Amino acid sequence: MMIAVLMINIGISVYEAQRGKALNSKLLQADARHTLGDVWVTIVLLAGMWGIRLGWTWLDVVLAFLVAGLVFWSAWEVIRDNIPFLSDRVAISAREIMEIVMDVYGVLNCHSITSRGVIGQEIFIEMHLVVAPREIDAAYAIVTAVEQKLKERYGSVRATIQLEPHKNIELLESYLKQPQN
Repeated sequence: MMIAVLMINIGISVYEAQRGKALNSKLLQADARHTLGDVWVTIVLLAGMWGIRLGWTWLDVVLAFLVAGLVFWSAWEVIRDNIPFLSDRVAISAREIMEIVMDVYGVLNCHSITSRGVIGQEIFIEMHLVVAPREIDAAYAIVTAVEQKLKERYGSVRATIQLEPHKNIELLESYLKQPQN
C-alpha cells in the first residue's frame, strides 16, 4: 500500500511541477515541492521498516533524524521564498522609482514612495504624485502612464498612487528647505 502511495505521490509531484512551471503558478510549484517532501518521507519510512525487518533497530533512530531534517528543510524553503512578502522589505529604491516617474510627461513631483515584493514576481508600489493638469481625466491619464512605465520596467506591478493638488508641491518644497532636527 505504501509503495502504491509513493508512486502516486511521485506522479502528482512531477505533474504539478510541470504544470506549475508552464502556468507560472507559484501555488502549484509549492505544492509539488510539498508532495516531493512526502515522497522522501515515505522512502525514509520504507527504509526504516526494511532496516527493522533486518534487525537493524538503530536505523530507525537515524532515519527519524533524517525525517526531522527534511521537515526543517521544507519549512526553510517556504520561509525563504516568502520572506520578501512578509517582511515588507524594500524591493526598489525610492530614488530609482522617482527617476522613472519623473520622466513621465506632466509629472511635477512624486514623494512618499514605498515598494515591497520581489522583482520578477510581483511588486507593490505606493506613492504620492503631483501632476500638471488640474482636470481629473488628464491627471488620471498621467497616472496610467506612470503605471505603464513601472510595469514596462519591473513586470508585474500593483501601484497605489495618490494624486495631490498643485498647492501641495509648494508646501513640500518649503518643508524640504527647512533645517532637519
